[in-house]
Amino acid sequence: MEPRNYLDQAKSFLGGRGAKLALRIAPLALMAAGAAHAGTITLTPVSGSVSATCVGCSGSAFASGSASSNSITNGISFYGAGSVLGESTGTEGIQFLYSGGASGTGPATLNVSWDFSGSIEFSSSSLSAQSVTPYNYDLLFGFNGGTPATCTGCSGSYSANGDFMSGSGTVSAPSGGISSYTAVFDFTFNPTDDDETLGIDIPSGLTINVTNAATGVPEPSTLLLMIPGLGLLGLGAFRRRWA
Repeated sequence: MEPRNYLDQAKSFLGGRGAKLALRIAPLALMAAGAAHAGTITLTPVSGSVSATCVGCSGSAFASGSASSNSITNGISFYGAGSVLGESTGTEGIQFLYSGGASGTGPATLNVSWDFSGSIEFSSSSLSAQSVTPYNYDLLFGFNGGTPATCTGCSGSYSANGDFMSGSGTVSAPSGGISSYTAVFDFTFNPTDDDETLGIDIPSGLTINVTNAATGVPEPSTLLLMIPGLGLLGLGAFRRRWA
């Protein structure tokens, strides 16, 4: 008798107000899932700055250059050029800094890709043309005044003088409204003498591109919101078939 009671209760629910309520809730659940997955961020192009960095140096390093950006399909492209000359001790480098306005709502995932093929060069009166000096890079992003952090997969170490640097990674924008961003691109090396210069050229054809991620594959949190909505819609279809 007990299985029969369960069947009667299910039949009563499917034919009563419970099913009507479920059908009303289902579209709301699906809409919430769509909203959670549809976050896109627009970063406004700005002119940036170029400065020298020197950690553990006894003196100062000197940098010169320019930095800029422009809009591309579904995102923004950063580029610039600079050089640094200074200390023979410590870790010396060039920093490209961009701070601008933004719009959109997070959470959102942004794709980051870069290609500086052949644009990293060292020069020194004491270095031969075949000398190779390793350099490191870090690409950092922050939103709404937050401290910039290295994006996922956006750091590494390469050799210089013709060795290229390219790759891809991702950066996550936080939940809520996004009104500003900060992008920091650090390039560092350990100089061997005071006359060693690191030069970086990021032309507009070889850039750091940041674009919104494709929305074709829902994230796990989105799927959790979609499951109840799809289940309730299936319940409604089952009710009509039962009838």
